[in-house]
Amino acid sequence: MKIKKRTLENLRNNLKGKIHVYLKDEETMRRFFADAVEQGWTFGSTKPSECTLDNIVALEEDKQLSYLGIAGRICFQTNGGSNPKGTYHRIDYAKYKRGDKNHYFVPDKPSAIIRNAKHAVAHDG
Repeated sequence: MKIKKRTLENLRNNLKGKIHVYLKDEETMRRFFADAVEQGWTFGSTKPSECTLDNIVALEEDKQLSYLGIAGRICFQTNGGSNPKGTYHRIDYAKYKRGDKNHYFVPDKPSAIIRNAKHAVAHDG
């Protein structure tokens, strides 16, 4: 995937399927929500600046954002669970905005790192 400008819309348009964005710390959350407001993304009819910050956000179609419920968080923790290969993406927003080629979220647990690395290579390779 080649992205010229690192915007939420480019991210949404260049990946098929579910996109869950990981926001690792408060600074990254604030950056994400500021970018979302600037780029016209909303939670329904509510601006992101009027919402509570959370560390995982889904990018939906039509510039809509949503928080993950329990099922979405389980899906995130299992790297997409039963979603077909190539249709689930865990994006580390700090890496994405920095311009890292591999901007997929990589967890701290060794078994999850291996599983995620195989998934990321399949999509970026």
